[in-house]
This record gives sequence, C-alpha cells and structure tokens, in this order.
Amino acid sequence: MPTFQYKAYSAHGVLTSGTIVADHAEAAIDALYGAGLTPYETQMRSEGKAETFGDREVDAKSAPVPVWKRELSRRGRLGLKELTRFTVELASLTNAGLPLDAALRIMARAGGASGTVQLASSLLKAVLGGLQLSEAIARYPEVFPADYRAILAAGEAGGIVSQVLNQIAGLLTARLDIQGKIISALIYPLVLVIMSLVSIMVLIFVLVPSISPIFLDAGLPLPGILGTLVELQDSWMSVAIGSGVAMLAMVVLWRSLARNEHFVRDVDRLKCSLPIFGNLIRAREASRFTRTLGSLVGAGVPLMSSLQTARSLVINRYLNAVYEEVIGQVPRGAHLSRAFEGSGLLPPASVQLIAVGEEAGQLGSMLLRIASTTESDLQQRIERSVGLLTPILTLIVGGSIGALIMQVMSAVLSINNLAFQ
Repeated sequence: MPTFQYKAYSAHGVLTSGTIVADHAEAAIDALYGAGLTPYETQMRSEGKAETFGDREVDAKSAPVPVWKRELSRRGRLGLKELTRFTVELASLTNAGLPLDAALRIMARAGGASGTVQLASSLLKAVLGGLQLSEAIARYPEVFPADYRAILAAGEAGGIVSQVLNQIAGLLTARLDIQGKIISALIYPLVLVIMSLVSIMVLIFVLVPSISPIFLDAGLPLPGILGTLVELQDSWMSVAIGSGVAMLAMVVLWRSLARNEHFVRDVDRLKCSLPIFGNLIRAREASRFTRTLGSLVGAGVPLMSSLQTARSLVINRYLNAVYEEVIGQVPRGAHLSRAFEGSGLLPPASVQLIAVGEEAGQLGSMLLRIASTTESDLQQRIERSVGLLTPILTLIVGGSIGALIMQVMSAVLSINNLAFQ
C-alpha cells in the first residue's frame, strides 16, 4: 500500500506534516480530515507504515467520505467568480446579524447558479451536523483554497466570523478583478489574430479557386504565391492531419515532461527571464503572496503557518522554490523584511514597508497595502504591455495579409496579359 507525505493544518491553524498509508490520494485526504486535520499538500512518497498525529493513528480506512462531500463532489469545482459571489453573499448575511445556519439556509433556498445553491445546501448539512464552517469547507479542497480555510478557522477561534468573511470576500474580489482585467486586455489581440486567420482562409478557399482556372485553362503556370496557395488548398487535408498529429504528440510529450519537477521548474525559470512577461509573472505572484499573507496575519493566523499557506499559492514552481528558501530564514531568527532583502521577489520599497509594519506591529495591514500597490502596478504593466503588443500584432498581421493581397492582385492584373498571348 502506498505511503503519502502530507502537510496539513490543525483546527487551530498550526501547520503539521507527516506520512500516511492509504490506497490512493483521495483516501489519504479523507483520513486526514477524519483525524481533524486540513491538508493542503499531499503527494505519494513510498510504501511504509502510518504515522501518528498526537496520540491518534491516522488510518485511511477509518474515515469514510461523508454524504455531503459525495454530493458536492458530483457537482464539481466552482469557478473563482462563483466562489466570490458565494462568499460576498454569505458575508453580507452574517454581517446583517443572521446566524450562520440561517444564512446558509437562505442561500440554499435562493435562486441563482445551481452550483452555489448546492454548495450552500451541502455546507448547511455539515454545520447542522455539528461541524464548524471551517471544518465543513475543509472537506472540499477542490472548491475552497487553502488560505480561505485557514483565515476562516482563525476567525472562528477569535469569534469574528463575519469580519473574516468580509476579509476573504475582499481577497477573492481582488483576485477576480485582476483576472478580469487580464482577460479584457487580451481580447483585442485575440480578436485580431482570429480575424487574420479568417482573412487568410477566405483568400485560400474563396478567391484563389476563382482565379487559378484562368491560368490553368491557358496552360500557364500560376504566378508567385498563387501557386503556393493552390498547393496548400489541394493538400489542406494532409496538412491538417499532420498538424493534428504533431500537436497531439506535443501534448503527450508535454504531459510526460510536466511530471518531472526539474523540467517544470526550468520552464518556469525561463518564463521569469522573458522580457516584459517575466516581470508580469513576478508581479502577479508577489501580489498574490502579499495579499494572502496579509489576510492570514490580519486574521490572527501564526506567521509561519501564514507564510507556508501564502507560499503554497505561488503557481510558478521556480518562484515557489525561491519563496520557500526566503521564508525558511524566518524560523532561524531572521525578520521577514531582512529575509526578503536582495531576493528580488519584492521591490525594495515593499521590503521597507514590511520592516515598518514589523516595528509598528501592523504587519498584516502593511502587507495588504503592499498587495494593493503591487496589483495597481501590475495593472499598469499589463496595460502598457498590451498597448505595445497591439500595434506589433497589427503590423505583423497587416503586413502578412497585405503581402498576400498584393500577390493575388498582381496575379489578377496579369490576367490582362493573357489577351495579348
């Protein structure tokens, strides 16, 4: 039976780690929940014996999947937009003075997206069954991110559930705002590329077939690029099949290589070294890290647990490793600001603000201020990058299509010469 290595939070938000024996990863996760832990990182290691947590053995067979988890797992994962709306509604109801079960009952009976209604219904069953809300949502790691669960658990311990729900709603809203701005900024370049492809297809499959018979009937070779377009038209099926096979082979190869941690880290390192886009990636990860860390610290979660949770949300594997190395200095006695000095992960001004926050005892609020500044700077960089990308794409696409049209029009005008032959 395989052995899984895990990192998980206790009910008080303390980060723990160990190993557990289970038939598969899902069984290992369920066993950890049954032991009162909230896992956020689980991976297969090797065969072995189960470890113990406190004085209890973590046994994969002793933690059956609850009914409400099975119901929710059939529904699938909520998107960021739906999860944000769900959290905002729940925060509004609890801030209005409604008890948690009453708020969930209203949301379960309300109309709207079926996913959020089913989620509220499933959580209501769990809460009425005696679980804390943080314990209930911890059973759905495919829906709620690790920082969501940790912040909520800290709020329950301090008796400020409605306040931390507001904080989580703000955190998710900020992420959704950045995501929406990135998508909006990329719409025009995407439309430009699609329209250029449509124009090329019209040239190949509409205009070229109407011109080429004139030259073929006269026994003359097709001029310039017109011959190439005719050959492409005649062999488009072979080209499409070959391209499809090549793309499929690339996907299979990529998925195989993506299992290699060193390969993925090298690719992510290359992404960070790209001009323009590398800085965008670093800024995006920095804003995610600082906002999550600020929210966790502000909710009363211990600093090291907050750092580990924030680090786990860094998507880029290379930067994730750098963050792990930096925060590893904190348990050895280094201040957080000193650990980030010279790392290149945060701007020098942000590092200075962290130092001020540490001295003033306002680290959480200072980190949130840094996150807001970083997000604003990220948005400006995205707008500048897209502003630069748009004219470049316009020149490339316009030049390519213009060259094709010139070649085709040259062939059309040469038809007049056939009258004198």
